[in-house]
Amino acid sequence: MKEAFIKTENYNTLNEAVSNLLALPPSAPRICLGYGSFGQGKTMSLDRIAAQHRTLIFRAGQTWTKSSFLGDLCDTLGLDRQGTSSTLYARAMNDLRGNPRLIIIDEIDTLLRSTRYEVLETVRDLHDEAYVPILFVGMEESDAKFKKHKHYYSRIVEFVKFKSTGLEDIKQFCSLSDIEVEDDLVKYFTTKYGNLRQIKVLILRLEGAAKVNDIKSCGLKQFKQLELEHGQ
Repeated sequence: MKEAFIKTENYNTLNEAVSNLLALPPSAPRICLGYGSFGQGKTMSLDRIAAQHRTLIFRAGQTWTKSSFLGDLCDTLGLDRQGTSSTLYARAMNDLRGNPRLIIIDEIDTLLRSTRYEVLETVRDLHDEAYVPILFVGMEESDAKFKKHKHYYSRIVEFVKFKSTGLEDIKQFCSLSDIEVEDDLVKYFTTKYGNLRQIKVLILRLEGAAKVNDIKSCGLKQFKQLELEHGQ
């Protein structure tokens, strides 16, 4: 399967929201929340957006504390990570004020737990004091979880709910396969899965079976005969 980026509907929506965010004046609230179920291209979209804009991208860690987050931030900025939390914060804030960049935090649900609020509050302070735009991305429950934090929720000005992947997106995705995925099989993937992560697994299995069986093109009937859906 070829490695290439597909501009899905979800990506286009998120990219437009980020562009809107970056167009706002620095003094305005500039936080975007993207949320949705797994396998809808969130991580793929983030990697593409990070490549297009000046960004700092993180995956929220299960063991993050205020100090370790700030240490990771300073590392990414090329700054010394040694010192107290207040020292690290001042160091990062001064750098970001002089050289602002979009901060992306994936798996934001991790920080919406009561034991991680201090990290979330630190990110908010960077937004308010260093005037940096923020993009949070999480699972579908993250929107409801943020609503419990009104002082935070009021700063979110762009919301992107990731949808199940549609027919045209899956057709594009299947075109990356080393064998031809016929239209009836594309429609089956869309109806039953609508999820790029699961479909990628199936295509890789199909490609493996195609090598053994000398298959150049596969439709739904032949796919069913190959019995490749175990574990799905």
